[in-house]
Amino acid sequence: MIDAKPFFSDSKSSATGAGVPDLQIIALSVAATDGLPKADLEQVAKESVKEIIDALTKAVPTVTAPQAPSQPKRAEVLSYAGKDYAEAIANMEKFFLTNRWGDGLPIIPPTEEAVEEMLKGTDLPRDHVVGIIDPRKGIGTVEKIAINAVMAGARPAYMPVIITAVQAMTDPAFDLYGVQCTGGLTAPLLILSGPIIKDLDVNFTYSTAGPGWRANSTIGRAIRLILINLGQAWPGINDMKDVGNPAKVGILIGENEVQTPSGWPTLREQEGFPKSASTVSVYASLSYRQIGCIYGDPLDYIAGNMKTALNSQADQWGEEVVVVFSPTNAEIVAKNGYTPDKIRQVLFEKGRVTRKYFGPRPLGTVAIAHAIPKWIDDLPDDGLVPTVPKVEDIKVFVAGGRGPGCGFFIDRWGFGQSHFLTKEIKLPPNWNDLLKNLQGWETPVEVK
Repeated sequence: MIDAKPFFSDSKSSATGAGVPDLQIIALSVAATDGLPKADLEQVAKESVKEIIDALTKAVPTVTAPQAPSQPKRAEVLSYAGKDYAEAIANMEKFFLTNRWGDGLPIIPPTEEAVEEMLKGTDLPRDHVVGIIDPRKGIGTVEKIAINAVMAGARPAYMPVIITAVQAMTDPAFDLYGVQCTGGLTAPLLILSGPIIKDLDVNFTYSTAGPGWRANSTIGRAIRLILINLGQAWPGINDMKDVGNPAKVGILIGENEVQTPSGWPTLREQEGFPKSASTVSVYASLSYRQIGCIYGDPLDYIAGNMKTALNSQADQWGEEVVVVFSPTNAEIVAKNGYTPDKIRQVLFEKGRVTRKYFGPRPLGTVAIAHAIPKWIDDLPDDGLVPTVPKVEDIKVFVAGGRGPGCGFFIDRWGFGQSHFLTKEIKLPPNWNDLLKNLQGWETPVEVK
């Protein structure tokens, strides 16, 4: 296998996870080959050719790869001691950190009692496999998800959301392996829609993407801990993001259905679910660009964001984009006769870039690797390309509070492999009891 130098440890980790730890990996001396002049590429080839030949012709010791268990195993019980409870907790924290079992923040001890309490949030068996967590193929059982939920500070009633989010992220269409290991600065965004927002006291109003609400903060963090502890993704080993993304701490926002304009369908309805359902959507978010609706046509402003996002790296074509209107934004565009369908159509037409941004002809391997269709390559340099493949790839909904009119245009990771996914949340039979146990965990802020 031939890889670029910064991804050598990622490739070694992935090979081990795939059961071929003795795979010969050649690390080129450059960070990337895309866009390098021919002379530079020839120099890289000269530097690497002997190593490549040796790897292909010389025998290497065979390493026996550890076999993944055919059946999920119960989590091991660990004990920590100290002169008092505080020291025992500190010793636990240090052991977890040494083993990379955390996100760097203090954790709630996942005691047997706490995990049993968390498991009351689902009627699935504790050994039920929700999904396989990339990149190291961790077995995401209900029990292990519950352990991470405890560590994050989540409540048992949050388990249906956490489990459904894991189901969505381990769907092949989300490409969790790519999201976890890419050098692109992406992080999963969770979006809740439906009655469960009120049930769990999820913040859907002012600073919905910020702190202050137990549900938003701990559900988002639980997902990150699952990706670290079960997926075993770690910066500089197999998580190769140059500078990361603040959303990697864990981010969950709620749809503001209360202040969505009359006649606008909810996000879950746009995604094909009944209004009575509750859903969670997952999205490989990249950048969060502020959009305003104070001057001129707001859709011109949003289309400009779409174009500049693609201009910076046009080979990241093929995924969805997300437009989050604040209630103020939505009210302004609704008064001008816009609905989500009309907004999508206008942005699809206005948010276009010219063919020249996709690079020299022919695109060749770039087009294959990034799923760019041939019709784009065949366009003249001034030919226009929509920033998304289809009109419905523009996701539109309302979230946040009724402020001065600032929403989000959320750009995607790119490369056409990770897609916006929505799953319906299934509630356990004891749902009402779980909600009773949430009393006292509410943040006392109401929509005004």
